[in-house]
Amino acid sequence: MTTPATSLWCCLALLGHGVQAQDVADAVVVRGETELTAAAASASARARLAEHVRGVWRERAARLVDAERPLWLPQAVATAAAARWVAALSVDDFVRVVDRQDRARDHGFAASHQTTFWVGEPADAAARGERSLRATLRAAARDAACRGGAVVGAWAAVGVGVAWFDRLSRGYMTRTLRAVGVLLAIAAPAVAVLV
Repeated sequence: MTTPATSLWCCLALLGHGVQAQDVADAVVVRGETELTAAAASASARARLAEHVRGVWRERAARLVDAERPLWLPQAVATAAAARWVAALSVDDFVRVVDRQDRARDHGFAASHQTTFWVGEPADAAARGERSLRATLRAAARDAACRGGAVVGAWAAVGVGVAWFDRLSRGYMTRTLRAVGVLLAIAAPAVAVLV
C-alpha cells in the first residue's frame, strides 16, 4: 500500500533521475533481505524484484487465460502454457528501476547490508506482455488441436485396421482384434501427450 508521502517521494525520484513520469506506472518499493555483503544484498533485492514481477504477471496471466481461452482448450493446458511463459519471463523487460538505496549498518562486530529498489512498469510493458502471452496461448491452442487431431486420426486408423484384419481372418480373431484395438485406442492419447 502506498501512502501519499511515498507517492510524492517516488515522483520526485522519477524527476530527479531524468525519467519521464509517463514512462513508468506507479513506483513500488521492493526491499531485499539483510545480508552480510553488498553483493549478496543486491542479489537478494534482485530475487525479490523477480518474485514481484512474476507474481504480478501470474495474476494477469490467470485473468487473460480466463478471458482468452477457447472453450475446447482444457484449462490445465492453457494454465500450464501461461505458467511456462511466466517462468521464462525476462524481468528487465517488464520493470524499470527508478531509484535504488544501498544501506550499510555497522553492528560493531560486523556490517549488514540491505538494498531497496523503487521500480515502475514502463507504459508499454503491459501491452507487450499481454501480446506475447496471447501468442503463447494461441500456440498452445494450435498444439492441442494438432495433438487432438492426431488422436482422432489414430483412432480412425485403429478402427479401420481392426475391421480390415477381422475381415481378413474371417471372424476367427474378432475378440482378440477388438481387445488390441481398445488397447491401441487407449494408448493413442497417452502417446499424443508424451510426444
